Amino acid sequence: MIFSSGQLTEVGRVIKTHGYEGKMRFELFNGIEINQKEPVFMMFDHKPVPFFMTEISTKNPFIVGLQDVTTLTHAQQFLNKALYLPILDTDTDEDDDSVVGYQVVDNNLGNLGPVKEVIENSAQDLLLVTYGDKELLIPFVDAIVEDINDDSRVIIVTVPDGLIHIDQ
Repeated sequence: MIFSSGQLTEVGRVIKTHGYEGKMRFELFNGIEINQKEPVFMMFDHKPVPFFMTEISTKNPFIVGLQDVTTLTHAQQFLNKALYLPILDTDTDEDDDSVVGYQVVDNNLGNLGPVKEVIENSAQDLLLVTYGDKELLIPFVDAIVEDINDDSRVIIVTVPDGLIHIDQ
C-alpha cells in the first residue's frame, strides 16, 4: 500500500471490541512495536486513514482506544481491519536474527562456534552457540559482547569465569 509519506506495511489486525466505550483489541505480528504518539493506519475505500491512539495496554493482544471512537457501535466498524504502519516506523527484532551464523570468539577460550539462534528472553537475549556437540547459552549483552564485525561475521566476547564449563 502506498501513502503520501511513503510505503505502509501490515503489522496486525483488529480482532475484537473491548467493552462499551469504543475500545478494541489489536493483535500485532511478532516483534512489532507501536508508538502511542504515532498514528496507526487502516484502509477505508482502498485509502489509508490515520488513527491516533488515546491509550494502549502493555501486552499483545493490545487493548487500544482510538481518538474519536467512543462507542461500541463505532468500534464494530473496525473489526477485522488490517493495521498498517509506515515502513520506517516498524520496529522488528530482525537485527538480532542477523547474527545467526556468525562465529563467536572468546578472548580467553578462542573460537566457541557459530550462533545457531538468538533466543529472546524478557531479561536479556541469549546467543545459542554450537560448540562441538554441545550447545552454549551466552548472554547477548554489552558487558559480554565486545565487538560484532559484520564484514567477517564474527562476534568477539569475554565470557566471565564459570559461565561456561567446557571439558577439554
